[in-house]
Amino acid sequence: MRIFHNVIFICLFIFSWLAPLYPETVLSDSDKVQSIINSSTFTRVQKPLTIRTDRETLEYFIEHVEELTKHGRDFNRKELILEVKSNGTYGIQMPSKHITGEFELVERQPHKVIYMGHGSAVVFFGFSGTIVLEINYTTQKDEKGYYEEVNTSVHLKFNNAVLGILAKAASPILISKLDKLITKFSTKTKNVAEAAYANKNSSSHRKER
Repeated sequence: MRIFHNVIFICLFIFSWLAPLYPETVLSDSDKVQSIINSSTFTRVQKPLTIRTDRETLEYFIEHVEELTKHGRDFNRKELILEVKSNGTYGIQMPSKHITGEFELVERQPHKVIYMGHGSAVVFFGFSGTIVLEINYTTQKDEKGYYEEVNTSVHLKFNNAVLGILAKAASPILISKLDKLITKFSTKTKNVAEAAYANKNSSSHRKER
């Protein structure tokens, strides 16, 4: 019986490695996004983020990720190396996190954009997977004035089923690292967008004079 259990485990392990090699059904971007969301290994929803900027400035940076890396020390090459490719995708490297991959904007709606990416990383073990980033934003107002409330959801699916199971077993550590990474770059994006908005307002006041 013990030998039988071992054989089953080995077969499942081999299948989990070979499965990604077989061609998948051709799906639209929307169908791919929904499939990843439905079968994600991890889904993280960030607390709403308040960004003191206008809609135009926020949308510009959300839809032109390369501009985020051009603003001084908010992003540096030790943390993020971004390459804009001719086919509209972005190549990405994060040396300190041992992450490489590429992503693209696949869906744009009023008050919402969706990015999808593929890549590999090394945490305690190497793995590859697909990620969907949903960004929703709405205009709000408080005693300080208008601002944009941004809601971010990240869905990560491991390509390898066995590693996905192992990742869930180690989820307290992996989720903590993922949450810190999302928060870090959301905060940096907030800083860039707010600085750009302040500069825009400052320039407008100077022209009025």
